[in-house]
Amino acid sequence: MKRPASSSRLVGSLRNAARQSRPKTGYTLIEILVSTTLSLLLLGAVVAMFGRVGGAVTDSRSMLEAADRLRLAAERLQMDLTGVTVTMSPPRDPANNEGYFEYIEGPIGPVVAPRDIACNSDNGNQADTTIGDCDDILMFTTRSSGRPFVGRFGTGTVQSDVAEVAWFIRGRTLYRRVLLVVPGADLTGIAAPYYRNCDVSARVRGGALVANTLSDLTRRECRFAHSTAAPYDARCWRWSVNTFASGKETLPTLPTLKECSSTGWTTETLPAALPAAATPPISYLDLWTNKADYRITDEAFSTAPGTGTRIADDVILTNVIGFDVQVWDPKAPNAVGGTGAYVNLGYNTGVTTNFSGLGNTPSGLNAASPYLSRVYDTWSTHYEALAGASSNGLDDNNNGVVDDDGEKTTSPPYPYPLRGIQVKLRVFEPDSRQIREVTVVQDFLPQ
Repeated sequence: MKRPASSSRLVGSLRNAARQSRPKTGYTLIEILVSTTLSLLLLGAVVAMFGRVGGAVTDSRSMLEAADRLRLAAERLQMDLTGVTVTMSPPRDPANNEGYFEYIEGPIGPVVAPRDIACNSDNGNQADTTIGDCDDILMFTTRSSGRPFVGRFGTGTVQSDVAEVAWFIRGRTLYRRVLLVVPGADLTGIAAPYYRNCDVSARVRGGALVANTLSDLTRRECRFAHSTAAPYDARCWRWSVNTFASGKETLPTLPTLKECSSTGWTTETLPAALPAAATPPISYLDLWTNKADYRITDEAFSTAPGTGTRIADDVILTNVIGFDVQVWDPKAPNAVGGTGAYVNLGYNTGVTTNFSGLGNTPSGLNAASPYLSRVYDTWSTHYEALAGASSNGLDDNNNGVVDDDGEKTTSPPYPYPLRGIQVKLRVFEPDSRQIREVTVVQDFLPQ
């Protein structure tokens, strides 16, 4: 049965009205822009959060790597000190074939007012107390208890259980220079420059290179970077350079392997045109941001020692802002009101303890002022003969003691046994700008 036409029109009208009354389901342009902005803000917050997390992870990884490198360097130093070959009671007789131990306390020392020699350019060049003692030097002969030392020997290599080792800082880099002790090694076929092709401890005798023995190294003039011109005076320390343009400070340093492997070097003979002191490019020390080496720099040389081929063989640690060596002084006052403490050489000339002064004058290594280096050396008994007044078995000063210290014309700078040393290594991590420090302690008490 057909529906009437009027009824159909009524039903269609009702449907159209129902459709027109429904709400619209699309978004306006304003709604889309607001939602997009909120999404971008949320995405930016997520990205920033992940960036911070990623930065923290990177900093943590960098600090772990820096701590690991510091630990390895400390372990290497500990092993070297454990193997020291000489008895720490100066002077030593070369006939004992013991080698040597030498510690140079640089003139700068820790950063303390009013001598603010370190500053931080990030805070208006104010004094930077994060910088530790960074001009000390350790040199000694050591015996390996595990694998032997290995070094170059012409076109091949050479091994030895004994080596002459030097630890020192240049700029922000800690170096470990190793020269093997190989008595009787034939050095006649070693091509020049010597240190480019050979890692054997040597000296010049009669115009020819001769490999050192431990007996030879008991004498200062046979050691690395020491002069033969004056065996037992301050000039034995060949390398020293002004710290600042004013020349107020003078501190010791050593040539790196990069410099020594350059043309013009033999053993301890410097290039003829090398200045006695290089003028640094800065007037203050900023080890955090200033990359210029405030000691000797390659750019300061008038010759080309910076062209050596062995660039990083002696690098042990970078970003170093402290290499502080101290000796045990049984008479030094300590923090708890007693005696016995680790101190710097010449730490207090106002008191009298084993290592409070600047060194004995007859040694020729007396530091005449706090701005000059102080040296502990195991010394050599043969310097008495060189001075023309050896032990003669007589009581020359009529005090009842034969050949006592008062009759000698030479003396070790500090004629006291060394019971132990402490070395503090301090490094910074440049990304996180955090500092880490480790302490190495070695006793030298006889077993």
